[in-house]
Amino acid sequence: MKTINIDKDLEYKITDLSDEISFNLTKGEHFITLVDFNKENTLEFDVKEGSFLHLSIFANCPIEKLKISANLEKDARLVVYFADFTHQVNKCEAAVNLNGTGANLEWHLASLSSNSDNKNISVSVLHNAPSTYAKVDNYGVVKDASKLVFAGTSHILNGMIGSKTHQNAKIMVFDPNSDAVAKPILKIDENDIEASHAAAVGKISDEHLFYLTSRGLSLDDAKMLITLGYLKPIFKGFTEEKANEINEVIGGRL
Repeated sequence: MKTINIDKDLEYKITDLSDEISFNLTKGEHFITLVDFNKENTLEFDVKEGSFLHLSIFANCPIEKLKISANLEKDARLVVYFADFTHQVNKCEAAVNLNGTGANLEWHLASLSSNSDNKNISVSVLHNAPSTYAKVDNYGVVKDASKLVFAGTSHILNGMIGSKTHQNAKIMVFDPNSDAVAKPILKIDENDIEASHAAAVGKISDEHLFYLTSRGLSLDDAKMLITLGYLKPIFKGFTEEKANEINEVIGGRL
């Protein structure tokens, strides 16, 4: 496994590195963007006490397997923006361990599955210290004969009082042959906590399509506009240049 010492904000092309990477961050604030992945990737992050990591991931290539693991120490904060526009078969497993009191995770994912894509994305969080916080938001669009699965477990261990964990998994379905599954799981071993999850899978609104097409938009343009509105919140995790690139990719995939 290759270890990279991080002491400044950087953009990394994973294809220029090994398949297994450990990121060693100095204490403080870090903004890292990851792009151009290999076929299989393992990424490990250790966020030190009181540190902040803003991690932006833009995946737009065939990936068979992606593993992400992160360990957060006391009062560490991790914010992830993951723009998933990979092709074909894709299995992504993310595991975040909140090991120190006050550790904080915000996870934002936008995923588009089209053609014959088969995607399975799992985000699991372990609350391993008191007063930890996690919010996981997964938003997806599935079309054609593709498949998209959102899964993952948020686990608050016994004794981790004051911890809060929340999951949202929402998928918009375009076509009758599309297959979408949302199955967030809560595992709670402590009473003095706050936890919630929401899962929604549904087809694109006929009323919205009718409204837009009745005002002169083609059906394809209407679907494009609705999809952008659904996935666009991910843009704020990227630079304006990268957000424009993501916008073009969405248009190309639709």
